[in-house]
Amino acid sequence: MTGKKITEFQKTANEKGWTFIEIAKRWELSERTLSRIASKGKTRDMDAVRGLPKK
Repeated sequence: MTGKKITEFQKTANEKGWTFIEIAKRWELSERTLSRIASKGKTRDMDAVRGLPKK
């Protein structure tokens, strides 16, 4: 089975009930930019996604 790897960033966002589209709008980024951020998984970005409120 092929498919995209689910990153720690995406897993955390999903657990809180957020989609990439919603986060991108909230952070005023394009969905593509957010996807690139998620794939790199830098500490500051992980801290930011962990700080999102649960939906």
